[in-house]
This record gives sequence, structure tokens and C-alpha cells, in this order.
Amino acid sequence: MKFAKQLAATFVLAAAVIAPASANIVVDGSFEAFGDEGAWQTESWSQYQRGTQDGGFSAGTGCTIGTNFGCTLSQTLTTVAGQRYDLSFWLYADGVVDSNGNIVSNFDNGLRVWFGDEIVQTIINFPTTNTSGSFNPGGPSTLITISNILATSASTVLQFAGYHNPAGIYLDNVVVEAVPGEEPGEVPEPGTLSLLGLAMGGLALARRRRVRAG
Repeated sequence: MKFAKQLAATFVLAAAVIAPASANIVVDGSFEAFGDEGAWQTESWSQYQRGTQDGGFSAGTGCTIGTNFGCTLSQTLTTVAGQRYDLSFWLYADGVVDSNGNIVSNFDNGLRVWFGDEIVQTIINFPTTNTSGSFNPGGPSTLITISNILATSASTVLQFAGYHNPAGIYLDNVVVEAVPGEEPGEVPEPGTLSLLGLAMGGLALARRRRVRAG
């Protein structure tokens, strides 16, 4: 029993060392204070109450002309050069789906995502998931995840560019978090994993010696 408790404690210690907690570095990712805090810079995006996932508001593009991703929404994030990050957000497009899951109406739309100078996602004609029977309030939204994006400087511009024709496309609950357990520009340190192996090996050896002595 004592050996089992020691082994469990070792795993807990290793988990704490290898996978520290990560925090969202996006300010107002749910657009509740959209325009008030100055966190987001926008060209023809607005605050809406459609397709919301977290809180009472989302952000929607206002571009209805062309397909050139002319409407932008951006925020400058404080990042660590060489650190990798995971990005997630919830996406919703206007339209109507009937009770059988068939799309009754859907509209042209597009969304492109930049992380710094890198285009990390492009979505064309995202399908509606609106089962409410009308455009308001719309929803449910769909979770989009983009993993292991590399930051190359101490500040990184996260930018969304979109269009729709004629109805909207909406973002909510934007999250950017450092990949847990990874040092900037490095893989997890071998010494950390070696520490776990040595601890487990030492416990096993001590147990064998006690058994022989008994």
C-alpha cells in the first residue's frame, strides 16, 4: 500500500511539472465589451446577439460585397517567441435548417484567420446549423480548433477577415492558449521525463529489496 501511494504521488508531481496550466491571452474573446475596452480593432465588424456561445453577444462581419475578405477583426496578443499556441473559436452562419436537418436556406460566406503573418485557416461557405426556424436568435455554433501555431515574436496579431452575401457569419468565445508542457522553441525537456523514470525505478528497486529482506 505504501508503495502504491508513493507511486501515485510521483505521477502527480510529474503531471504538475510537465503540464502547467495555461490561460487565455485574448482580451474580451466573447465580445461582451466589444468596442468599449479597445481590445479589438475592426473594419466593418459589429456586435450581435446571433449564434452566441458564451455570454450574450457575438461578433459578425458586415461585408456583403465581393469575396475578398475585406472586413477585418484583429487583436494584438502578447506572445512568447518560439512558443506554440492553440486557437479555438465558435462559428455560426445565418440560414435555416428544417426539423429533418435539411438546409432550407444558406448563403455565401467566408472566413480567413491569420496568426501573425501566417494564414492558419480559410473557410468558404460554412454551412448553417440554425434549427430555430428563424434567423433570430440563430445557433447552435460550431467549435473550430487550430493547434500548434508558432509565435515568432513578443507580440502577434490575431486577425479574422470575412464576408457574407447577404446574411451574416459570426464568431464567439475566441481563445488562444499556450500549448501546455512545451518550453518556447523546445520540445519537453528530457530531464523532466528522466526525473519521472528515475523516481519510478527507485521506488520499484526499494520495493524489491524489501521483499528480499522479508
